[in-house]
Amino acid sequence: MSRTVGPYTDVTTARVEGAYELCEGLDESARPVQILTLGTTSSKDPARRGLLSDTVAWAYATAGPEDAPILVADLEAEQPYVVVLRDTRLRGADRIMDRLLSLGPATGPLPVGPAAAAQRAAHQMAAAQRSAAPASPAGFSGQPSPPPPPMSPPVVMIAAPKRPSQLKPILIGIGSVVVVLALVIGVWAVLSDPAGDGADSSADAPTTAAVDGVSQGPAAEPTEGTAGNEVPQWDPEAPAERVGGSAYADDAATATFAAANWPFAFKVPDDFTCAEDGASAVCTAADGESEITVGWLPCAGDCPRSARKMMREALPYQPLEEMDGGIAYAERDEVYGRWRGSLSVFVTDPHGTFQAWATADIASEREDEGWHVFNDVLSQALSKAAE
Repeated sequence: MSRTVGPYTDVTTARVEGAYELCEGLDESARPVQILTLGTTSSKDPARRGLLSDTVAWAYATAGPEDAPILVADLEAEQPYVVVLRDTRLRGADRIMDRLLSLGPATGPLPVGPAAAAQRAAHQMAAAQRSAAPASPAGFSGQPSPPPPPMSPPVVMIAAPKRPSQLKPILIGIGSVVVVLALVIGVWAVLSDPAGDGADSSADAPTTAAVDGVSQGPAAEPTEGTAGNEVPQWDPEAPAERVGGSAYADDAATATFAAANWPFAFKVPDDFTCAEDGASAVCTAADGESEITVGWLPCAGDCPRSARKMMREALPYQPLEEMDGGIAYAERDEVYGRWRGSLSVFVTDPHGTFQAWATADIASEREDEGWHVFNDVLSQALSKAAE
């Protein structure tokens, strides 16, 4: 049964994939169109809305002569939608929906950060299999298409419960003995300390994440790789590399983030607070409206081109513009009031190859700060390259 939605008439549902609904109808000029939108509940999910915005930006950037034009895209509406001309000779909004399905599950929470790489890769393989299947017949009969078969739950998102290990009670017992022995030795060390107050307190300095002005880490020699527990230092002699915008001024108010086992340190504007999460750090502005995430991932073996491509494409705001030296980046400003971007660079140090990456979703007036962080991450990562 057809319905009227805003200025569009004879609207019928053609395809539903979890949070995404693809409809067909006529616009005010009686042209056949496809309308891709989020469901009512999914429209309240910022991550889902952001993925739709990024994918529409990707569709604009990669459109070719074989693709139907995008007529309208209101991504700030209460229920965001994109309207594409329906022409049986051209690829329509199905291309956008297939891209959405390749970047994450159709329902449930979307994976974020570097942990999303494997998730997205699995969905990209599934999307490739779907695209190899016969296409749907052209045109529309006036009745909704039958619902697609239920999607199996993503393997990466749900882990099977582990069988109880018989070693666990043994390990707990051994651990208890070790803890007791450590306490005894510690008490003996305190009682036998002639200074009485641990004169050399610098020996016990933590080696965890440090941000200037928030929690000062220990002074350490710069790390030359990813091995060990050393905390890298920001390198003032790093090459002045840029992918866009400008670098920090010498007198810029910044804070330095450094964490144990990271191959590089980097700077953020001083009103950002960074929280380490393993191999990534989420840096949020004081107003809570802007966020920059920086991280790194090891690339196994010789880090072949196929592996680099998969890791690079796991970042948002695709496609990234590739440059020489394993560098790629993207910037997006299609959404009013927001500046978004991604950065990827592969660096080979004495311990192997790693990917340094950064993403930004910040207010438009902070665009210069976004470039500052991107360029700083790029320069600091490249400074670790093996001679």
